[in-house]
Amino acid sequence: MTEASSPDHTLLAHIRVSANCSLTPRGAILFFGGVAGASLSVAIIFASFGMWPVLPFAGLELFLLGLALGLSMRQGQEGESIMVTDDRVVVERRRHRDTESREFARLWARVELRVARRPGHPSDLVILSHGQGVEVGRALTESARRDLYRRLADLIGKTGHVPDIGPAGQAGEKQAVNGVGIDVQQQD
Repeated sequence: MTEASSPDHTLLAHIRVSANCSLTPRGAILFFGGVAGASLSVAIIFASFGMWPVLPFAGLELFLLGLALGLSMRQGQEGESIMVTDDRVVVERRRHRDTESREFARLWARVELRVARRPGHPSDLVILSHGQGVEVGRALTESARRDLYRRLADLIGKTGHVPDIGPAGQAGEKQAVNGVGIDVQQQD
């Protein structure tokens, strides 16, 4: 349990960032089954006419498709959770079965949007404090990453200065933020 979830801290915002994975596990199984059925049907027809070398290629094709679907489903479960309290910024990153958590003092934290070193590459959104940092929003599009940067800059403020956050609305209110995979939840 992180310090941010204890009752001593007032939760100002809870931002969840995840990749846009619209394919459910059931949908992946149905898709794979449909492709496998069609591919094997065609391969068996060709094999019945004496063109048996088609079968290993169909098997290889299905193996690679299954591998790609598995990796895609695994990546869809990854995500980040950014909790901003009155005195802390907590970033939790879920990767496969591991959860990594970093905690920063809000007063000393800052947010940077670093321009990409090479044209065509995405920028880096980093939360920093005392020489330590964590990159957030890797799964987002460039415009969504910029929106998240503005949101975090408003919440965290500049180093040594905590911004005055106005009323956040109803407890648990979800606010739409431009960008795929961002779910913002603010509390009073």
